[in-house]
Amino acid sequence: MKQEAPIGIVGGGLAGLAAALAAARRGRRVILWESASLGRDKVCGEFLSPEVDLDMQALGCGDWVDALAPAPMRDVTLIGARSSRVSLRIPGPPARSVTRAALEAYLASRARKEGATLLERAPVREIAPVQGGLVRVRGGDREELVRGVILAFGKRSTLDAPLELPRAGSSDGFVALKTYLAPQAALDTDVELYVIRGGYVGLNRVEDGRIGVCALLEGDARADWETLARRAEEIPQLARRLASLGDPCSRVRGLARFGFGAQAVARKDRRTGSVLLFAGDAARMIPSFTGDGMAVALRSGRLAAEALSTPDPVTTYKSTYARAFHVRFALAGALHGLFFQPSVFSALAPLVGRSPRLVERLYALTRGS
Repeated sequence: MKQEAPIGIVGGGLAGLAAALAAARRGRRVILWESASLGRDKVCGEFLSPEVDLDMQALGCGDWVDALAPAPMRDVTLIGARSSRVSLRIPGPPARSVTRAALEAYLASRARKEGATLLERAPVREIAPVQGGLVRVRGGDREELVRGVILAFGKRSTLDAPLELPRAGSSDGFVALKTYLAPQAALDTDVELYVIRGGYVGLNRVEDGRIGVCALLEGDARADWETLARRAEEIPQLARRLASLGDPCSRVRGLARFGFGAQAVARKDRRTGSVLLFAGDAARMIPSFTGDGMAVALRSGRLAAEALSTPDPVTTYKSTYARAFHVRFALAGALHGLFFQPSVFSALAPLVGRSPRLVERLYALTRGS
């Protein structure tokens, strides 16, 4: 009996690993190509919304909290100019914070145990539809014919132009940077988010006690610590906070020239019937201030894998993707501009701060609730 062609996954971040794990648990053969190594630090805020518990359970990873010991996140404070601030007590179960390196290594281990083939340092050079609904994927030293491809290659990729994604020709100019500090002082709350001119800076502890610092800046700023320290001087509270925490204890990672617009969700080649599904940041990035990027990646990867088991993967995935993310993307996009206008934030903060139910409702809506 001829063996069914495997599912192909391009990208070994959270979306790709969630897809690999979900598909393998359904008995599908899975081949995943990752251009670098699996389980590494990335430019990411590392805030996991409580909703991820549902996805981790669905992926057979209900023990992830015990395995990774993530730091609980219950209190969030947004701080702007002129001492303006908004505080939020996360309703219901706490959020969690865990390094991307640890979470991805954990998911990769689980995916391999379920039988998925994970190829590291294997950049994909070609994705080509062929007859019979198959797709030829060539990456690293391996070429495979797969039935359905989940594209989860993150914020940017050399495949953007061949796949004609909107961002391939975009002039978006956001810059992000990430590093860790060995704290010499404690944060006042679990998460501190500072609104500065043309961006914001978030701080929170992770599972090993370090403080993660992640910043998003508009324009062509350099993604280095000196730039962040200089920009922090605009908000005295932030400058004092960074001074109290000391210098970075790890490499400062940066990413430039990316944006938050929609890219693609699902495509079917009319000639061959070949299917491509997009997950995580390859489909669309949610604005960073929401802290929901990792949750979106996990769920979209899982939904994509589940859709490939249906008679009409493209229609199924478009429908489930819209139900899961339409509300949160719409609201997050509307609020995103607020975080690039410190004067507006300072004016609205006292009004919003007096409406805790409104704050909780906005938090829930940016998670699709």
